[in-house]
Amino acid sequence: MGNDYSCVLEDADHLPNETGIFRSPLLGKYSSERFFDRFIDAPQIGTLFDLLEYTKKIAPDLPFYGSRVFNNGVWENSFKFMNRIEFCEKRDAIGSCLITKIPEFGANIGILSHNRIEWVLIQHACYAYGYIPVPIYDTFGTDNMLHIINFSHLTHVFIVSTKVKLLLDSLTDDCCLTDLIVFDTEEDKFDFARYQNHRIHFHRFSDFLGFKQRFSYRLPTPETPAFIMFTSGTSGVSKGCIVTHSNLIATSNAIIMFCIDFKPSDSMLSYLPLAHIFESCMHVVAIKVLGSIGFYSGDLKRLTDEFKILKPTIAIGVPRVFERIHDGVLAQINKKSPAVRAIFNAAFSVKSVLLNTLRIKHVPGLDLIFNPIRQAAGGRLRLFVGGGSYIPPELQHFMRIAFNCDFLIGYGLTETTGPIIGQSSYDCFCGNCGVPFACGEAKLIDVEETGYYAKNNEGELLVRGPGVIKNYYKNEDEQKNNFEEGWFKTGDIFKLNKTGQFQMIGRRKEIIKLSQGEYISIQKLMNIYSQVPGIAQIYIHAEMTSRFPTAIVVLQPNFSADENYILSQFDQLGKQYKLNGFEIIKGVFISPEEFSPQNGLLTPSMKQCRGRIAEKFANQLAALEGKELRSKC
Repeated sequence: MGNDYSCVLEDADHLPNETGIFRSPLLGKYSSERFFDRFIDAPQIGTLFDLLEYTKKIAPDLPFYGSRVFNNGVWENSFKFMNRIEFCEKRDAIGSCLITKIPEFGANIGILSHNRIEWVLIQHACYAYGYIPVPIYDTFGTDNMLHIINFSHLTHVFIVSTKVKLLLDSLTDDCCLTDLIVFDTEEDKFDFARYQNHRIHFHRFSDFLGFKQRFSYRLPTPETPAFIMFTSGTSGVSKGCIVTHSNLIATSNAIIMFCIDFKPSDSMLSYLPLAHIFESCMHVVAIKVLGSIGFYSGDLKRLTDEFKILKPTIAIGVPRVFERIHDGVLAQINKKSPAVRAIFNAAFSVKSVLLNTLRIKHVPGLDLIFNPIRQAAGGRLRLFVGGGSYIPPELQHFMRIAFNCDFLIGYGLTETTGPIIGQSSYDCFCGNCGVPFACGEAKLIDVEETGYYAKNNEGELLVRGPGVIKNYYKNEDEQKNNFEEGWFKTGDIFKLNKTGQFQMIGRRKEIIKLSQGEYISIQKLMNIYSQVPGIAQIYIHAEMTSRFPTAIVVLQPNFSADENYILSQFDQLGKQYKLNGFEIIKGVFISPEEFSPQNGLLTPSMKQCRGRIAEKFANQLAALEGKELRSKC
């Protein structure tokens, strides 16, 4: 090991139940330091305010943030951008007006909206004038929304007009919220007159933008919270993570150093929620490299068109997004003639061999065959970045070849300020998460109860470094449970593969002990059973009282199958992967409703809310296990 895409193992003493400490391969190459916590070419930048001011000086007129043009009730096929000078003028107006409403330095300010220019203007106004932004997922569910508002004591929330009714309908009498600052969407104008007698005070965002007086900046330090960012709540009430300016700068610098050669000509379409740490982190990257970001228009149905219009060079996404792209491409290919399909398959096979064996990414003659697919994403795409949850190796491989661009996967959590492990563009392997970034270190520790041992280079992943948060917000119990002697316990099980990259096995909490005493890994089974053709989504269920796993599946559109067919496919995969008998799914229910953030079965970052799925389908799951037990009597 020791090349650009495998771990470097620090030669240090360690306990018998843990590995040594793994570090980035870049550290020995560029520095003798343990970490990089600043931009290596601009170490004077300590906060995100510093970063914006720094880039404004060197690139005042470059396109910065933009939105799709909307004229006379019609979405036009163009984006309009503002530069950094224009952006900072609006930032200062908002921040100065905010001081007249909330003079308290360090007050928390809520933001409830899909991604828009207003979102980032408010964010940076908070940085310049002494406030702490608290993002609220617009698909978080009303209980979690109210929890965030009350727990963070958000008296003032900036909100998009389309979310006002949702919030007001969920308010309780004891809610601390007093003021809403409302900004309109292009298609929805808020009716202020309707709420003039409401107990909540309403303000026009346009009045903030038009505020003429300017107050002095109240600047952050590197350790000032850049966000109180709440986790997506897959296992209960959301935890507030205090993400500092220094956290974001350390992680952003690590991404820039390791992933790919970013350029000022790079652009990105912003559609993943900014309340998700990875999206916010990529915005910091774009600011530093002088790139531009266009915001989608708020409707995912228009996303395909907006990729074509904006022509981004970088696209970030979660597995569900990439699965839909993959399925859409294959659907179009299958409509072609047999000759065209044969040419596509032959070209795909040749490129697969060249990529896997020789690390050859581009073959001009063959690349032309895939050009129509590239054009569907605007024609300029050179990098996919994936995260959020497990991405199957075959999906990553397909996207790399079909779009003729890099596809890098990372691993991280809100607590690690997004990715702390990731692939580089040199890494042509699929199915791994890469190596530690230069903003962190990692080690594996034994998980004795499930048979994962550090001596075999497998176990629970622990991380530390300037990319890792130091504190939860007002939550000492979680602080004690998840941090130990400077190390953050991720709860995820990893192994180090033969080529020196980390590969995720599953979650520690998703290792289930069945009633007979055997252990199963939900993540392992998900990775296998999700390969059944026609399955769009799968939830695998098991408890301590279960004798075997059961499943809830959602079929792909226009695909028809019954439970017996699905179970037969599960059996075949079980034999193919040599699963134990207790790992074979014995009961399945086909759900007519997909898992989504809207129905609360997925988080906004598209992870399964396992507790909510189990609750929703409790009767069906109980019936499945009972049915199997009766069949054995």
